[in-house]
Amino acid sequence: MYSVKVDPGKIVKPVSRYIYGHFIEHLGRCIYGGVYEEGSPLSDHRGFRKDVLDAVKRLKVPLLRWPGGNFASNYHWKDGIGPKDERPARFDLAWQQIETNRFGTDEFLEYCREIGAEPYICVNLGTGTLDEALHWLEYCNGKGNTYYANLRRKYGHVEPYGVKFWGIGNEMYGEWQVGHMTAEEYAKTAKEYAKWMKVMDPSIKTVAVGCDDPEWNLKVLNVAGPYIDYISYHFYTGSEDYYETVSTVYLLRERLIGLKKLIDMSQKPKDREVKIALDEWNVWYRATSDGLEEPYELKDGLFACGVLIMLQKMSDTVPIANLAQLVNALGAIHTEKNGLYLTPVYKAFELLANHSGDNLVETHVETETYAIEGKMFFTKIPFRIDNVPYIDASATISADGKKLYLAVLNYRKEDAVKVSITIKGVAEKTARAYVLTGPDVNAKNTIEQPSVVDIAVEQIRVGPEFSCLFKPFSCTVIEIDRD
Repeated sequence: MYSVKVDPGKIVKPVSRYIYGHFIEHLGRCIYGGVYEEGSPLSDHRGFRKDVLDAVKRLKVPLLRWPGGNFASNYHWKDGIGPKDERPARFDLAWQQIETNRFGTDEFLEYCREIGAEPYICVNLGTGTLDEALHWLEYCNGKGNTYYANLRRKYGHVEPYGVKFWGIGNEMYGEWQVGHMTAEEYAKTAKEYAKWMKVMDPSIKTVAVGCDDPEWNLKVLNVAGPYIDYISYHFYTGSEDYYETVSTVYLLRERLIGLKKLIDMSQKPKDREVKIALDEWNVWYRATSDGLEEPYELKDGLFACGVLIMLQKMSDTVPIANLAQLVNALGAIHTEKNGLYLTPVYKAFELLANHSGDNLVETHVETETYAIEGKMFFTKIPFRIDNVPYIDASATISADGKKLYLAVLNYRKEDAVKVSITIKGVAEKTARAYVLTGPDVNAKNTIEQPSVVDIAVEQIRVGPEFSCLFKPFSCTVIEIDRD
């Protein structure tokens, strides 16, 4: 009834590390009071919260997107450089709050270096200009004796930052976005930005705005296709119903497959490869007091596990993904004045980012399935998903072939599931099993009880054929040494 078959000798494709990416925006307490809190006894001399920094480092974040999000569409980067006490405070149109600009480009890039992440900067297409974007690129990456490269040097950063990933605006299709555009307007603008930014620095990768509208996506691909490297997709979900929440992993999968088909049928040059950047995704539906600080539960963490397992299988098509967001505002990490706690969504990343290999290997899953109907949170558009699996799995292997990682997700809420597992060429031995679960699907962590939902480490016997009982509402990674 339930089985998983793995052949470690058959490598299917590399797994992009960028699928484990994150996102920070000047929204709520994500930056100020989250990543950055000047004057706090918990912060270092730079203003970075040390407890947050330690937690972020444990995730080995490979890619960090900034400054937005909606915030990007009225953000002028020059306000956030130079002596902090001389930077102007501005009113942010996107989130209707005062932006002090004390955390700007240099602080962001210092943070990326500290955590070992590639930076991903989104430029302002709302109130900004092409000149402004080019000057930003020159400030970050310029090597010559030019004005903005020298300005960076003046402010203490002699060497270029080498920012590789640049987003050409954010959600410009939406009327909520400052500078909202039609598909025709955006496609032409994206083409110009990507074209001239690549003249300034041919090494960069550009991300165009995509959405759920096939006409928008085709227009962007047809017009800007020769100059862009990625087209973005954003996905927010969530429901009080457990199965409705976790099942939308497979709704997201359908949408990404559909976008890939549009890329293939577009008029972009045949030798031009455009991939998908899932650069915002998370659970977001609860009506909290500020609408932002979701009290994430185990079910939300299992949704995140499902997305990461799906992305391991799809990372040739979707090599970039960014959880929205890292701290407080839809945060994987939740801070308070005197400490923090790690949500079940954080735990999903802790499990799968730290216990996975560089290459996907051939895996076959047999499982019972179900169908479900629901409505998307923002659009209220009804959906139906057929053949939703009760268990899902992926297997990856380290680059040197010495470690095999088998991730198995048991979505069943009601009971444990016994799974027959076949792993070709594995001798009988003891392996480690890392198990993410909790007392019930609505379990959550708090500052007082930070480990209600956590990862337990167990020892299990494995071999070429064995059975394993997977706990209900759990995600397990079996880590096997292949010596």
